[in-house]
Amino acid sequence: MDDELLRRCQRGEESALESLVERFQEGIFRLACRVLADPARAEEATTDALAAIWSRCGSWRGQEGAAAWIRQVAWRVILDQHRARRRWWRVWDLERAGDVFISQEPAALPALAERDARQRREQSVEFALQNLSAEERALVHWHYFESLSLADIAGILGVSREAVKMRLSRARDKLRPLLKDTFEASHDDGGPG
Repeated sequence: MDDELLRRCQRGEESALESLVERFQEGIFRLACRVLADPARAEEATTDALAAIWSRCGSWRGQEGAAAWIRQVAWRVILDQHRARRRWWRVWDLERAGDVFISQEPAALPALAERDARQRREQSVEFALQNLSAEERALVHWHYFESLSLADIAGILGVSREAVKMRLSRARDKLRPLLKDTFEASHDDGGPG
């Protein structure tokens, strides 16, 4: 399906591009958010990646699947943005900051406590991921958040499956001490661990 859509893009069919955008936009944006740690920059990178896919589609020859080629183009655009405009200050998660809800219902307190604990775990994971390189964040994102196989990731990066496995292992080794307390605490609280 993706291969056919990309072939139609090569023929200049904008409706095929619209279909590809619908299929890949969200995943590209999530990857950009993970790597760039800034929703505004991620939105810009996503737009640039989709434009690059359209403008470069003629270079796709079908050796790899269209999905892998699209992710590869998007990754290069996101990585270029990361390299070009690094920011070293902390970015507040505006979506979560605006999601503050205070309930005076006693029955709602356990649900609020669970939501707060889940948000703290998610923030800990995001903070820990910022200690990884851009490529390591992308590897973790693709493998754990997008559920891509090692072979798919290898195709995107143009390396062997074993190289991806080794790099992913190194990323996990870096994350383990950063997340140890987070998941031990959630396990002690009866949460998932």
